[in-house]
Amino acid sequence: MTTERRKRGRPPRTGGHEPVTKELIGKVALDIAGAEGFPQLTMRRLATEIGVTVRALYNVVADRQEVVDLAAARLMELLPVHEFDTDDWQGTVRRVYREARAAYRSVPRATLISLDETVTPSEVPVKRIIQPERFLAFLVAIGLSLENALAVRGFFLVEVFGFTLLVDYRYDRSDEQIRQMMFHPVPRPWLAAHPEVDAPLSRQVAAQPAGTADDLFAALVERAIHTIEGLRQT
Repeated sequence: MTTERRKRGRPPRTGGHEPVTKELIGKVALDIAGAEGFPQLTMRRLATEIGVTVRALYNVVADRQEVVDLAAARLMELLPVHEFDTDDWQGTVRRVYREARAAYRSVPRATLISLDETVTPSEVPVKRIIQPERFLAFLVAIGLSLENALAVRGFFLVEVFGFTLLVDYRYDRSDEQIRQMMFHPVPRPWLAAHPEVDAPLSRQVAAQPAGTADDLFAALVERAIHTIEGLRQT
């Protein structure tokens, strides 16, 4: 029998356990934050999800802040590198919106990272700096002033973040009945419970088949294109 001792606190690398690496920690941390929010990302919860002890985590990372930085880096890795085509700027805008939505939709509550956490500046991926620069350059190239380009990028972030949080997050986790009610100004059961309330337009809409999250997002993107068209300099 060997007398060699494993480093204290480090999890065994046998028995089905995946070796605990920074890459694994970042992935699992983002999974937790994306589904439940960063407040739920504790070292104990992270250790439980990975299947190791808390002490084992501290063999790999210094503290929770490093875990947040790793999750932020992982989030940036998920984001697509957009291709900007000034000759087809409308198609480009549609694609950028769709790609961003798809990425954030997979980890919707992680979009609140700027509210819940502070990422260490030196650990911010270079991609996080280059992507906004390329987006702004595209908007300026199609005829927007820098001031209006900044505004359009702000609209884009609010719309994509807001949609993934307020619409996709619930839509993806609900049954068909809830999904139908989400797109009515007033849910049908509420209207039925208050027949005395004069709300003919809401009742008319509630009596019609509801759309889908994709329908609503497509309409949002077309409105964004209309806004950009109005801001372009001729």
